[in-house]
Amino acid sequence: MTENANNEGRVLWITGLSGSGKSTIAAAAAEQLRAHGERPVVLDGDAVRAAIADSKTGHDVTSRLANAYRISRLAQLLAEQGQTVIVPTMSLFHEIHEWNRAHLPNYFETWVDVDWAELCERDARGLYSRAARGEVKNVAGFDLEYDRPAQPDLVLNNNPPLRPATELANELLRSALGLHSLSQRPHVVFYNLPNAGASAIVPILEEWLQQEGYATLASPAETFRFHGEMEKNESIFHWTHDPLETFTNELERDDFRFICLTRDPRDVMISNLKDVTHQGNNKGNSILQLCRNSIQSGFNQWFDQAHAWRALKQSNVMQISFEEMKQNIPALIGCLSDFIGIPVDTKTIGELCKKYSFEKVAGRQRGEQGETVRTQYMFRKGTSGDWANYFDGPTARQFHRRFGRYLRAWSYEPNGLWAKKHTLEQKPKGNGQLFASLLHLQQMTDKYNKSSHPSRFNHEQQIKNLFQSNPRIDLN
Repeated sequence: MTENANNEGRVLWITGLSGSGKSTIAAAAAEQLRAHGERPVVLDGDAVRAAIADSKTGHDVTSRLANAYRISRLAQLLAEQGQTVIVPTMSLFHEIHEWNRAHLPNYFETWVDVDWAELCERDARGLYSRAARGEVKNVAGFDLEYDRPAQPDLVLNNNPPLRPATELANELLRSALGLHSLSQRPHVVFYNLPNAGASAIVPILEEWLQQEGYATLASPAETFRFHGEMEKNESIFHWTHDPLETFTNELERDDFRFICLTRDPRDVMISNLKDVTHQGNNKGNSILQLCRNSIQSGFNQWFDQAHAWRALKQSNVMQISFEEMKQNIPALIGCLSDFIGIPVDTKTIGELCKKYSFEKVAGRQRGEQGETVRTQYMFRKGTSGDWANYFDGPTARQFHRRFGRYLRAWSYEPNGLWAKKHTLEQKPKGNGQLFASLLHLQQMTDKYNKSSHPSRFNHEQQIKNLFQSNPRIDLN
């Protein structure tokens, strides 16, 4: 990969006094990015000075400022071409820091903080001891004032007890990019309702993460192996339908990422019942009858379980919907890449999306008739709003009474009006007992009030309201 995951340049500016560890941390960060598939460019301040070889550029304030601008403009040139640029440099001028924030894309500023006494003690290049003896001039901290960054994005404490440069680089990359080292890559758990459309994205995630060295348990039937696999000290990608309680402890850990896919519950039910019918397990029942039976039985508590997942709001959980996912799967993969902390280039995304597209797997275009495709996954066209082709009025109202709260909570329907749209013209059935009961209630009310004025109880309006509202009981 020659560019970062989003094809956007970025600049990691690492600044500090001489001997603070800037170059060492930058080298460790660059190595980690290479391990993740990137090719960062390191613009070391001293190396740039040597490469330019301008004999007029010294170490006085004017020369230092000119060189700092030179480094900043080089970083801008590279970053605007999509490169990740790491810049270990002093360049301790407020005007440089301000210019950087105004002109450098995705600029992240790090100050490497080391106490003055510790710097003088280290003095790896002998610079401070020579300055103390008066042998050299223009040394920041001795005879040259410097501007510490006013608002750095990150302060790395490099005082004793010293931490390895790789650990400091890890902290920088986590803060700047949300990136984890190879040994710290998070486990990824993908949850979805059965028939929620996971086949459109899980195969892509599985193959991509396998390329990145992940172990995979890409079958909901393998959840029982999950905790055992974790003991092998490998990062794991797992696809599951299990309830939230299965992962109670893992949800509290920083080394886990959870992706929760939901879909319109009505389409989930219809898709599942199509599957049942396709397998010949419908026992002669129509999809509509199966749907009514499923509603009455609570649909295996799947919506109840999904609602517990859907309600999670913590930072290590990403909520996605099937309907939004279908609009732009490559863009969603890019978002998931940022969420997990593992870069993926646009070429890889495109190839995987094409490989696992419905058209490629099914061998036909969307809209053409054909059978459901079964490999390790179940592939369907995934029609949104398909439920409207099967629900009638009574079924819509029945579904709304049982599962309407999930439609509201998941932002599919703000109220019960959708069910009314599928309510057929209804009239009292049988021998008119309902009408007679309402009329008798009016007569009893008039008798009780003993009033000569008309009752406020209007039986015609009450009957009309009854059949236009969303009743608590099924009158059909």
